[in-house]
Amino acid sequence: MTRIFLIITLAMMCGCKKWDDHNAVTSEDLKHNLFALISQDASLSRFAELLEQSDYDEVIASSKTFTVFAPDNDALAALDPAIVNDPEKLKLFVGNHIASQSWFTVAADTMLNIEMLNGKYHRMLGKAVADAVITTADRYAKNGVVQVIDRMLPALDNTWEAIENNTALPAKQRAYMLSLFRNVFDVTNAEQIGVNPTTGEPIYKPGTDSIRTNLFWRNVHDLRDESKRFTLFMLEDAAWDTEVTKFSPYFVTGTADSTTDLSAWEVVKDFATDSAYTLQTLPDVITSPSGVPVPVEKTQIKQTIQTSNGVIYIMGRIDITPEQKLRPFHIEAEEYRLQSVDKRSVTYFRDRFNSLTQLGFRDVLVFNHAVARFNLNYQLRNVYSMKYKVYWVAVNDFQANNFTQKLGIGDPLSTLLDYVTVTPEHYEEVLVGEFTLDAFHPVLDLYLTAANTTNAANSALVCDYIRLEPSFN
Repeated sequence: MTRIFLIITLAMMCGCKKWDDHNAVTSEDLKHNLFALISQDASLSRFAELLEQSDYDEVIASSKTFTVFAPDNDALAALDPAIVNDPEKLKLFVGNHIASQSWFTVAADTMLNIEMLNGKYHRMLGKAVADAVITTADRYAKNGVVQVIDRMLPALDNTWEAIENNTALPAKQRAYMLSLFRNVFDVTNAEQIGVNPTTGEPIYKPGTDSIRTNLFWRNVHDLRDESKRFTLFMLEDAAWDTEVTKFSPYFVTGTADSTTDLSAWEVVKDFATDSAYTLQTLPDVITSPSGVPVPVEKTQIKQTIQTSNGVIYIMGRIDITPEQKLRPFHIEAEEYRLQSVDKRSVTYFRDRFNSLTQLGFRDVLVFNHAVARFNLNYQLRNVYSMKYKVYWVAVNDFQANNFTQKLGIGDPLSTLLDYVTVTPEHYEEVLVGEFTLDAFHPVLDLYLTAANTTNAANSALVCDYIRLEPSFN
């Protein structure tokens, strides 16, 4: 028993000695702030100079907590003198190595996205941060931790800054994306100066109810966002022209310039995704924000440009067919915009069951309205210049006789489509007809139009949905 007690006592004494040794080293470091600790390390002398030159020495000597990813002298040997000699660039560069809070390698067992003091982000996993390896990890200081790294962390442009600043990017797509700035209605910071007595809507001081923004930021991805990761594809000029020309027949307008602009938007809106893919992880097909499958031929990657929040691939070709981009238009008939005459008292929204599809559906029925050519109005936006096949499901289960109705394109009485007979108990989709739009329509009005009679049975309107299917033949 005495022997066992001695063994335990010796083991505890040995363990305490190791812990004391650990504390002796750690507590010595804890006497110093981050800048003092870096200054005492000869292998970090160059970075210490840059900290002083950029005034970050005072920042990391403060009482706040930081993590400093400190490149050793060898890592800084290739630092561009233009950065060192430009105070603004140097501030951006050094700030790209300092983060608030303490970030330890032992806690980075999953990918961390860490914000630097310059507003950019680095990803940290274990002993790797961005493209650098942490060679001396988790060195404690009084106000944080030092991670010594084997590479410097350049303050890259983010993806949008690259578009603005990098003139080596393909000129035509770059110029188009930079042309997408607009003033758009936004009352976030608007100054209200009154109320419209007729509508009750607020009146804002002119100039305060809009913001200057870029349509790509608003409708695709905001490539300025440093906290996110993006992949952007840019086409070489010849490939850009090919794609824009491919889609121009579907965006015919009154001028060649506006047709080109609309076609270019149709091309570019599918060229960004909110994931940053390396060459190794880049899939063969990427789904764009609008749901379009974008084929990626790796053999067509001509150049790869890293950004602070992702990657830009310069492509020799991205071939997306019109069939993949130009989608059908689907209208739920009960979601009409206007009635030609207010007949809400005889308008019914019906929950029904389709025995063919075995699915429930909701339709609209207007019955006994006593208005010749009564109609319901719908609006579609951004309708391509091309041929369409029109289908609907119109279930006549409320009377035994036939009646007719039509779809007016642009006008209730348009002759582009004829009247169609609606027979009783017919649950199938019906081909209503075909029509062609010779010009692109930013807004296209459609009218579900009743027969030219006031007879209740013959002037009924009923519809579940309307579908306009683009025809590429």
